[in-house]
Amino acid sequence: MAFKKRRIFDLRHVQAQQMATTASHRRSHPTHNYSHNPIQPQHRFRQIGEWFTENMRNYCQTTSLHGFSYITRQDISRNERWFWLVVVILAIITSIVLVVVSWYWSQETPTVTVIESSHFPTWNIPFPAVTICNFNKISKTKALSFLDQMQVPVGINRSELHNLFNLTLLPVDTMISNDSLQIYDRILSLNNLTLNRLTQQLSPDCIEMISNCIWKGINTRCDSLFQRIDTMEGQCCTFNYFGGISNNFPEKIAYQVPKRPYRVTGCGYPTGLSVLLNPMISDYYGTFFSGFGFRLLLHDAYNFPDENSETKVVTTTRESFVRINPESTYATNDIRRMDLSLRNCLFGSEMAMHGLRRYSFINCMFECRVRMTVDLCGCLPPYVYNNGSYKVCGVLQTNCIIHSKRLFSHALANLNFSLSIVRETDSFPCGCLPDCQSNHYVSESTTGRLDMSYFANRPTFNNATDRILLHVFFSDLMSTRYRTDIFQNWLSALASFGGLLGLIMGFSIVTAFEFIYFLTFRPVFNYINRE
Repeated sequence: MAFKKRRIFDLRHVQAQQMATTASHRRSHPTHNYSHNPIQPQHRFRQIGEWFTENMRNYCQTTSLHGFSYITRQDISRNERWFWLVVVILAIITSIVLVVVSWYWSQETPTVTVIESSHFPTWNIPFPAVTICNFNKISKTKALSFLDQMQVPVGINRSELHNLFNLTLLPVDTMISNDSLQIYDRILSLNNLTLNRLTQQLSPDCIEMISNCIWKGINTRCDSLFQRIDTMEGQCCTFNYFGGISNNFPEKIAYQVPKRPYRVTGCGYPTGLSVLLNPMISDYYGTFFSGFGFRLLLHDAYNFPDENSETKVVTTTRESFVRINPESTYATNDIRRMDLSLRNCLFGSEMAMHGLRRYSFINCMFECRVRMTVDLCGCLPPYVYNNGSYKVCGVLQTNCIIHSKRLFSHALANLNFSLSIVRETDSFPCGCLPDCQSNHYVSESTTGRLDMSYFANRPTFNNATDRILLHVFFSDLMSTRYRTDIFQNWLSALASFGGLLGLIMGFSIVTAFEFIYFLTFRPVFNYINRE
């Protein structure tokens, strides 16, 4: 007797009870009565409810879901069955809540960036562009020559020429009176010059600033490595820059310039770029700095050199070693197939630039600020590439250009935005999105006094007392590579949801099929068996 009280659920016993119930139901409701006594709607609903209840009872007795069998067991008390019903309902609610939260997180953060490798070979990463800008923006030799050659309108003092030359520096802290601008415009018109052309002719020459060049341990012509470009810093010399639509190399060696950025297969300064710089102290005429030297900008080969670049300063009589630790980020094909609103980044070929070859966030923000300058001044700044569709700003627009230069030092390119608004903004101007793929060049520099005995046996450099020896190189053979991937694809989402449901309720695809089976196939099979 005690064994009967403790007996466990027997599927055959339940099936026998079901068959007995069905036979009793058939005897009490003969089939010939249905044709003569139509079933009332209330009775039909009652039958459907009894059918559904019976199938759910059978499902609870046979399913593998945790706790469901206790709801219909007859060998436990009624209170225990109610207790297990509450537990099952709470488990279902918890599972639904966790699945919804997991789905919300996947939609809130659709992409994720992780470290793929800390031993990614540096020869797979392009060498950075190296842009060198002299502290001195105006050559004294050229300025004095222009002073003798340029004509001055009647009634204007020749001392105004010095102020005109200083105007090419585009100072950001002072505004020029309109009367002075009118005088400068008359001087330029008389000499058939523009402000942009005057700036180019007064700038120090690249070949004169860069004396010797060694690339990957081989002495190389500097004019085949460096080209002259217009930047926010004025006229600068740049190496390995491919961001512009065209280059400024001499025609006779333009065919030797590679189509893609340089790469190196080693580390250490003998495998990188070494240049001997001449600041030409005696040629200083106009500068913003109190010392003598160069400003060094390290940036991606396709990015325009601006304030976002890694910046170093090298001064006279010094030997500087600039070690670069590159980092590379790439995006998977799943990211490329994602909707733009979800991935929130752009590839280099997905948006066309006005004067630059490839899209990047830095290039987009630069052109965005340029467009703001065009809207503000009605002309294009002289340091920006122009395909002929825009008017180049002249001397009369100098105050507007000086004012617009401040746009390039603010995150949102808008002086009216406070810090609180910048912190809470969800988007950048002009629809600029971050890069899906990019290279970042973190740099460190070490400087020491230059040993002048290095030039003792070199007749060309007898007076090289103010030279600068610069080395730029990768510091290691390995680098860090990041991978941007989707947070959850269909497989990981299935694993995540299935893990949550399986942990709490023991749910699986088979149990879902069981539920469908008891509501659809099981009644059909029972009907066929009765026939």
